[in-house]
Amino acid sequence: MTKDLSIESLCGGAVQERINRALRKVSDNILDPNTEAKKKRVINLQLAFAPSEDDREDVTVEASVSIKLAPEEKVHTQLYINRDLTNNHVTITEHVKGMIKGQMSFDDFGLVALPDDEDEPTAEELGCDPETGEIIEAEDTQASVVDFRTIKRAQEG
Repeated sequence: MTKDLSIESLCGGAVQERINRALRKVSDNILDPNTEAKKKRVINLQLAFAPSEDDREDVTVEASVSIKLAPEEKVHTQLYINRDLTNNHVTITEHVKGMIKGQMSFDDFGLVALPDDEDEPTAEELGCDPETGEIIEAEDTQASVVDFRTIKRAQEG
């Protein structure tokens, strides 16, 4: 008994497997937030039939499945380039949202966070009022300004 030809049975089921794989890739691409949502995705199935010259009942079939996905969207950033005039050293830093050009962060000074097993100091231990956060200064101590640039230069030098 002969079986009718179908996509599911063509090439021993290999064509159907390739179509299913292409459908998964298209689905993944559609769900990828890095791609444009409205861009069309395309699956092409090409079947090429080549009959034999001697016997037209003998036909070679070549099947191929190709897909066209939406490309990932471009990403952008802003860089700041700065030259230290004292030593001619050039630095390039990526702009961080909310940061002012030339502004330094605590990360620039190699400050390290406390290990997970250490408790953070209390407001009282830091010399602060726990309700307002104001610094409580003893009469015999003077507040001093911390110059982070000087600290950084000392660490580099």
